[in-house]
Parts: sequence; structure tokens; C-alpha cells
Amino acid sequence: MVAPARPPAIGPRRPGGTRSVRGSLRARLVLLFGIALIPTALLQASVYVLHHRQAAAEAYQGALRLARAVAAEVDHDIVQTEQLLAVFAEHPSVVGFDGERCSQFAARLLSPTLANVGAARPDGTVFCSAIRLIEPVSIADRPYFQRALRTGEAALGEYQIGRITQRPGINLGHPVRRGDRIVGVAFAAIDLARIHDVAAQVQLPDGGTVVVLDEDGVILARYPFPEPWVGRRAPESELRRAMRRIDSAGTALARGLDGRPRLYGIVALPVTPGGGRVHVGVGIPASAAFAAANRSFLLSLGGLAVVGLLTLAALLLGTDALLLRPFRSLRAAAERIARGDFAARVGPRQQLSELQAVAEAFDRMAEAIQQHEAERDQAEQRIIEQLQTITTLYAGAQRLTRSLDVATVAQDITRILVTALGARSALLSRAEADGELRLLAKHPPDALSAPARWDDTPEGQGASGRAVRSGSAVVVNRLSDDPATAPWETVLRPQGIASVAALPLISRERPFGVIVVTATEEGFFTAERVELLQAFANQAAAALENARLFEESERRIARLQALRAIDQAITGSLDLQLSLAVLLEQVTRELAVDAAAVLLLDRSTGSLEVAASRGFRSAPPPRARVHAGDELLRSAVLERRRVVIPDLAQAEGTSRPALVTVERFVSYIAVPLTAKGEVKGVLEVFHRARLKPDGDWLEFLEALAGQAAIAVDNAGLFENLQRSNLDLTVAYDTTLEGWSRALDLRDKETEGHTRRVTELTVALARRMGVPDEALVHIRRGALLHDIGKMGIPDSILLKPGPLTEEEWAIMRRHPVYALDLLSPIPYLRPALDIPYAHHEKWDGSGYPRGLQGEQIPLAARIFAIIDVWDALTSDRPYRRAWPRERALAHIRGEAGRHFDPAVAEAFLAALPDLETTP
Repeated sequence: MVAPARPPAIGPRRPGGTRSVRGSLRARLVLLFGIALIPTALLQASVYVLHHRQAAAEAYQGALRLARAVAAEVDHDIVQTEQLLAVFAEHPSVVGFDGERCSQFAARLLSPTLANVGAARPDGTVFCSAIRLIEPVSIADRPYFQRALRTGEAALGEYQIGRITQRPGINLGHPVRRGDRIVGVAFAAIDLARIHDVAAQVQLPDGGTVVVLDEDGVILARYPFPEPWVGRRAPESELRRAMRRIDSAGTALARGLDGRPRLYGIVALPVTPGGGRVHVGVGIPASAAFAAANRSFLLSLGGLAVVGLLTLAALLLGTDALLLRPFRSLRAAAERIARGDFAARVGPRQQLSELQAVAEAFDRMAEAIQQHEAERDQAEQRIIEQLQTITTLYAGAQRLTRSLDVATVAQDITRILVTALGARSALLSRAEADGELRLLAKHPPDALSAPARWDDTPEGQGASGRAVRSGSAVVVNRLSDDPATAPWETVLRPQGIASVAALPLISRERPFGVIVVTATEEGFFTAERVELLQAFANQAAAALENARLFEESERRIARLQALRAIDQAITGSLDLQLSLAVLLEQVTRELAVDAAAVLLLDRSTGSLEVAASRGFRSAPPPRARVHAGDELLRSAVLERRRVVIPDLAQAEGTSRPALVTVERFVSYIAVPLTAKGEVKGVLEVFHRARLKPDGDWLEFLEALAGQAAIAVDNAGLFENLQRSNLDLTVAYDTTLEGWSRALDLRDKETEGHTRRVTELTVALARRMGVPDEALVHIRRGALLHDIGKMGIPDSILLKPGPLTEEEWAIMRRHPVYALDLLSPIPYLRPALDIPYAHHEKWDGSGYPRGLQGEQIPLAARIFAIIDVWDALTSDRPYRRAWPRERALAHIRGEAGRHFDPAVAEAFLAALPDLETTP
């Protein structure tokens, strides 16, 4: 190995002197290093002792805190169980010694806290238990049972293994009273296994344990692994001795039941009457408690040893290289740094008076560093200010996302710019399609604003107009330097404005607005500041666009809902006035106009009639007409096109001057109502300010006009359909009446009978609550009740004398003939009940089918009584009419045989009114 070159010696060199000086320097450095290590080692030792003590104290406190938590849980369980027993002892099944019901009720009271709930008679025999008893059990020897009987109050038992549950717990008793007499004792066993749940919740470290010992050393609970321990007597150990010494709470370092050393927190549970003291101990392994302190000490000690060894090796091996040669190199480097050469590196140099040279070089370096420090402070200040601005702008950009209201977002943008930059004012405008820049927000409220444009007009040559057209920021740091803003200098200067920056708002590569920021000092808008402003403007553009899209979505949803409301009005009702009222409500609300009207075309006169209107100060009469010669309406109707008038006062050809003079309308739009290629009328929209409708607005107006046309067309179709149905119904009923008269003409003895029974049947059915739609079919059935007699030969139908059995068999066929005649006619099928079944009887002896009771249609049961009543009370060629009382007696007598009793009763009750009905 080649030895490194040494720098030349300074001054005369003595033989052997270099090595002795070098050895002396090394020895001194080693000695100094050893002395320096002593305080460090002592400090490490003292730190370890402190950490050890602190770890022990924390472990003790943690164990004690956990033990107290377990004890507090037991106390809480005792209080809750006493309250539960007080309620349980008053339950009727307990007071009445109803063992089965009492056991069912007790079973419902079981919980993770309670091992058992039950009750015993005065002799101690348990008659009620939540846990099923395999054999009879007596608790007469339990002290808590005896105290409860003796004192008449709740009694706390000792900690013990339960006789019924065979689990460790605490028993409580409560007297059961029947009046003023004690008739038994209700008891409950608190399960000490709850301690396992509490211990599991506190998450003990590995090796941690919870143990409960009574005064005799019996293990009542243990966590974890309770099975091999609970119920056994613990061996004599440090833990048992420590527990006996503690009356209420304390800590101890002791070996546990398994022989492992632990830090224990020990708490005595409440002393029960007649029972010994019970202790809860929570143990944390000593290794776990001191692990962090030991690990820290070993790491510190190891680090100290490594550093010491490395430093000692460096001292022994490189005294010359690490001290003398770096001094010379450092001096040269310091001189280069003092001259401003910060790329200098330490290299081999040969100079005299090295320490003095180093001091002089470092003085010069200090001056240079001081200068650079001043410059750095200035740069840092600029960076801090810029960072504050960035932070404020970023926070503002975050706030912009919290609102989806365009006006609110725009106002927040201007306020944030003024607050973050210290600018004079900020204005935000939207670029309209007609070249106008419409102001959306400004801050402060008194900021100067004037109408602006972004087109190629002279008004659009300002900074804001140029920014929108170019899509780039426009900065004017001195007003007089810009030809477009120079004329404004006399106006802006009094406002304190010296410089202006216009930043375009861009969405999807298209400028849609501009932010104008003004400042009170020239040169305010530096390149860095403009870059920040443009970045914020991009965030603002995104926030504005999101808000605009949200508002547009809400507007579209509202319009869809409006169309749905109109659809529902049209489909849910055939009342044209109702449909048009809903339509006009949606028109004025969703289009934000002051008034609207629907005019219907009367083709016979060529005039337009106002069918519905909304929003007029002087509402037009319900039947007011507007002459079709009005040029605005004429264009809409004849040319079938939309008419848009921005200024109604300047329009020519209108025949309604009151729209301007009385209503004060400014803007007017008319849309023809066209359905199936035919103009039905006109939808007019009025506004008392100038409207600037966009494509979506006009498209929605056209959709509303389409809905109005559908409503008008549907109303016309329904009116025509109603008229046709009415004409057809009248024709059918006239035909039926003609058939009935034809039957009366054929059967002379029943002349007028059909008309009378029809009127009485309909009247009685109405009195009995038959719906109106069914009355129509009852009337038709009554008119045609004997239509089947058209199939009976005249020799039988017109025979003056009695009929033979063969002739009666043919006569009884006429209901079947009626069925055959009418059933092919769909229109008359609902009316078949009377012609086919009016000869059926309640007791089943009628014809043609022998129907019985309610098998007979109600219409036929009603008609049967009317038919017989009219036959009995009318003159016939072969007999005189019966007296009224005899006919009534016949009706009463046949009720339940021939007639439905309920119908007969209703007929008799309604007869006085039926006879007076015209």
C-alpha cells in the first residue's frame, strides 16, 4: 500500500520531530476523546434509569387503572342487578309462585352480566329459575337468602361458585312481598366471567392476565384461559401474599400463578356481608413493561460504541490527513469563496502561517456570506409573500367548489382576488353572443364598471375585449402606455387605478368570459403574479363552468318536470281550461316571463279567441276575440312561424295598443299551435323588460307550444267523440223503445206495461244504491224484458183462454229466445239479466234455469217484483186489477219464496214515493 503524500513542513524540520509531534497529537486527541465520552456514557446511564422508572410507573398505573375498571364494572353490575331484582320480585308470576311463567320471564332477563335469575319459597326451595333445574335445589343455607327474609331488604351475597350455575359469581337476594307479608326471595347471580369480556376489551399485552381470588385463595375468574384455573385453590405465591396486604388498591411486582414475573395493579372488590375480601389483579409482563426502555438503552449504547470506535480509528489513522492537510485546503477554498467562486473545492495547497491565513480567509468569507445572506433574506421574503398569495388563491379555489350558484361563485372569485393580491378591484364579466360583456360580479361593490364589448367595435378594443378575443392575458402596467386604456386614464386615476390586467376565462378551449383586476401602483402585475392570476383564472373558469352546467341541468330538469306536469294535466283530464291553466303556469315560471296567453282559431270567422291567459294586469274577458288581421298574429297563423319582437312599442301592424299602453309590455313572442299539420291557435308570451332568448329558451317555448297544440287537439277530438257517442246512444235507445212499443202492439193485454215497469224498476234500483252506469243497462233490460215473446206463436201468445201444459212449456221458452236474440249484440249483453232471468224465483222454482237466492242477478230480482206488482194492479182482458192492499199482501207473502226478501222490503218502503214519481 502506497502511503499518502504529506504536505511540506513549515519552518526547519528536526529529525524525528514529525513523528513525535504527530504521536503526541494523536495521544492527546485520544485522551480528549476518552474524556469527552465519559459524560455521554453517564448521561446514557441516567437516561436509562429514568426511562426504566418511568416505564415501571406507567405500567403500574396502567395495571391499576385496568384493575379499577374491572372492579367498577362489578360495582356497576351489582347496582343494575339490584334494580332488576326489585322489578322481578313484583312480577305476578313471582308473587303467585307460578313456576313455569316465572322461569320463562326469568329466562328473558338473562344477559352477559347475569348467570341466573330465579325465586325461592320461604323454606329456601327454588321454584323459579332461568336455568332449568335437573333436581330440586334449596338455598336456605345461603346468608343472603336469610338476610333478605330477616330484614325485608335487598341482600348482597358472598363471592362463590353458584349451586345452580356451577360458575363463579356474586349472588343477590330481594324479598318477595304479598301485601305486607314476605312470601319468598328473588335472587340473581352476577357472572364473574364478565371479567373476561372486560379484559378482552382493554387489549392486554401478550402475557397479560386478569385474576380474581377470594380470601381463601380460590380462583373465581382468570383471563385468559380460565378453564384449568377457575374453582381451584391457588398455590401460595408472591401474588397471593401481595393481595392479602392490600385493603383497597395498590401495585406490586410479583410472580403470578404461572410463575412469570409481572407488574400487578390490585383492587379489592366490595366486601360482602358474611363474606371475605376478594381481590382483582391485572398483571402486565415485566419484560413488556421495560422492553421499550431496554431497547432504547441498548440502541443508544451501541450507537455510542460505534461512534466512539469510528472516531478513535479516524484519530489514530488520519491525524495528519484529517487536520493539517485540510487546514491548508480549507484556507485556499475559503479565499476562493470570498472572491465569489462558490464552485471551489478543497484541494492540496502550500501556504505559510496556515491558521492565520485560515482566519483571514474566513473573515473575508464571512463578509461575502453576510452579503449573500442579505440577498437570500430578500429572496425568501419574496418567496414567502408569493407563497402566501398562492396559499390564499388555492384556499379560495377550494372554496369555489363548495357552491354551484353562478352568481355566488362569481362574487367569491372577485372577493378572493382582491383579498389575496391586495388589488384595488376585480370585475368578472360573461361574453354574450351579441358581443356584449355582461357584468356578473365585482368587488368591492363601489368598483368602477362600465358597459364593455369583446367584438371589433371601438368599445371592444379595451383590455377585457382583447383578452376574450385572443384567449390570453392582457396586462397594462401603465395606463398611458396603452392606446385603448389611455383615454380612460382621466376616469381611472381618480379611482386610484394605475395598472390593469385582463384574464380570459376559458372552457373547452373557448373563452366565455373575462376577469379584470386593477391595482393602485404601476408595474403591479409582474410576470410571476400574472402567472398566478392565470392559474387561478383557470380554476375559476372550471368552477364557473361547473356551476353553469349545474344550473343548466337543474333548468333542464325543471323544464322536463314542467313538460311532465303538462302531460299529466292533458292525460289526466279532458278539461281544456285546466290543461291550459297548467300550461300557462309552467310557461310563465320556467321561461321567467311576465304574462302568457293561448288564443284558439275559429275557422268559421277567421278570428282568434282568448282561451286562457295569465299575468295580465287587466285580464281579458273569457270570450274576448282578437281579429286575425293583427299583423303579428297573422304572421304566426298564416306563415306558421315564430314571431319575436324585442320592442313591442316599435312594432308595426298590431291591433292591440293596450299591450303597450296599459300592460307596459316590452318584448313579445308568438308561436303557432300546430297539430297534425293544422294550426289550432297561437301561444303568446309577454315580458315587461327586454328579452334576450337563446336557442335553448326558444326550443323550450316551441316544446310548450307543441304541448298546448296537443291539449287543444285532444279537447276537440274528445268533444267530437262525446257528440258521436251521444248520437249513437240516442239512436240505440230509440230503437229499443221502438221494439218495446212493437211488443205492446202485438200483445194488446200488456199495452203500457213495458213503459210502467221500466220507470218503476229504474226508480227502485236507484233507491237501492245501484250505480248510474248500471241503471242504463237495467233500463234497457226492462224495455226488452219480453223481447223473447217475439218467438212465441200468435196462437199461444194471443190465446184468450187458459194455456195447456204444452203451450206453457213453449211460453216458458221466451227468456231463452231473448238470450238467443240479444246475446249476439255486444251493446245489449250487459242488459240480458232481466230478459233472461226475470222469471227466476228466490226459492229456485222459477225458469228457465231454476236459479236460487243470490244466484239470480240483482237487476232481475228487482224487476220481478215490479213486473208482478204492475200485472196485479193493472186491468187485463181476463180479470180486473187487484185492490192495492191485496196486491201488497201478495208481495209480502211471496217474500222469501218468489221474491228476494231484502228487495221486497225495499220495494214496500219505497212504494209511496214510487207511485208519486212522474
